[in-house]
Amino acid sequence: MRLSENLALIASFQFRLAGRFDCHVYALRGPEGVVLIDAGGGREQDRLFAHLDAAFPGTPVTDLVLTHTHPDHALGAAGVRRRTGCRVWAPALTRAIVETGDEAACGLAGAKEAGMYPADLMFEPCPVDADYRDGAAFTAGGLAFEPILVRGHSPDAHSFAVTLDGRRSLFAGDVVFYGGVIGLINAPGSDMAGYRADLCKLSGRGIDALFPGHGLFTFEGGQRHIDCAVDLVRKGFIPRTVGQWDTIF
Repeated sequence: MRLSENLALIASFQFRLAGRFDCHVYALRGPEGVVLIDAGGGREQDRLFAHLDAAFPGTPVTDLVLTHTHPDHALGAAGVRRRTGCRVWAPALTRAIVETGDEAACGLAGAKEAGMYPADLMFEPCPVDADYRDGAAFTAGGLAFEPILVRGHSPDAHSFAVTLDGRRSLFAGDVVFYGGVIGLINAPGSDMAGYRADLCKLSGRGIDALFPGHGLFTFEGGQRHIDCAVDLVRKGFIPRTVGQWDTIF
């Protein structure tokens, strides 16, 4: 699904693009090729690549950037790398999870036990070509990415500030969502302490477009949605969280 001149949504459970276990997978076309933000759950990659080919035919995928290592974002990494030969970027904090396919550390094992994922869904180990760190800008596909670590959804949860199609954009992963919703979940590694410490990093960035890992996105006024969550946390309150009032599913 083409969203703008150089942006497409190529997988998403909510929009029924690709599979049940897919987050939003974004494709950004830069001067040197396409960069994918997240890889989805890996089960329906033929559909993912069909959407990619329709959006940007003939443009090579140069890079895959993982926002964090939860199953719906990272399990498809090995398949994407094998199919495209792209570089895979992962958080330095959790690079080893991707490289070893550690199902306990990524949360897949616990999610299987809880019945959230099928028993036969596996995390195929994927070589990581480069890692990134909070605040250390890097270039992929000819685009400049600024990674911003905001703990709270997970210890390795990052957003990426990128200028694309003339808009200051935030690819937020599961850190913050449309409407000021945050990604606090009932899972190991998710807590308000991380949000209290880190969410303020997203203040004052002049974000136009907000593209989260699930749910609605917006091309205008993105900073307003972010600030809604930031202001509540600063005042000692907990913003709405994913899964409440059908904020995702």
